[in-house]
Amino acid sequence: MEQELVALACGVCKGVSERIRMESELFDIAGFENDMMEWSDYENEVPPLDERHWLRSNRPPERGQVRTVKVSHPFHMRIGEPFWIMHTPVLSSFNGWDSHPEEIEQSSFVQCSIERVIERNEFKAWLCVKILDVWMIQDYNKRFPERDGRQGYLEGFEMFGDPYIFNYQNWLFISAGSQGNIGVWGLVKRIDSQYHMFVYGDWDFHTNNAYGGNILLPKERIDGWLKQAMENNRFETISSMVRE
Repeated sequence: MEQELVALACGVCKGVSERIRMESELFDIAGFENDMMEWSDYENEVPPLDERHWLRSNRPPERGQVRTVKVSHPFHMRIGEPFWIMHTPVLSSFNGWDSHPEEIEQSSFVQCSIERVIERNEFKAWLCVKILDVWMIQDYNKRFPERDGRQGYLEGFEMFGDPYIFNYQNWLFISAGSQGNIGVWGLVKRIDSQYHMFVYGDWDFHTNNAYGGNILLPKERIDGWLKQAMENNRFETISSMVRE
């Protein structure tokens, strides 16, 4: 018997997004970005689906746990079907790594499967999910084989032109987009003077995808982007853990 489908509609157009492909020729992980799943410490009793003010959990997911989460569009999965989703701690889940870069190294990709639906409507759902695996992003140069990033990885950034870059310690967060409607981003770590992209994301109105791997990017192109960003006032270095 086919398992229940949880496919949530867009609050604007009421459309349901296509199911994300959970495999990629270019990356080792393909999944959802963190925005569509919020983590809680609830069990069976959960707030109403339309309640916006409830206590988000800052307890990191661990393999073997069963956790209660709230999902929204473009989530689209069946009960029992494994999927990957990026996880960030609470502060950066609300405000981004550029506001809380100290949480980059606490972030991960989490493999889950839906155990049951607690409550749902057309746009949102409370789910119990089983944590199948947790892979910390900071370890991807050790976990995954190095891939050649000269082709197939940077074209999205160059299509939009003039990326914005923020730097925190050995990390670069690179983003580019078009008027807030469509965009791409990448999380890059400097290792031995080389640039390794560990996470890549692309998004538009109906998709919000994230991919993990160990992509060795061409040094001369990233150095060129950095020089361009500095000249165009699109580069920022964050040295403290808390921004004023």
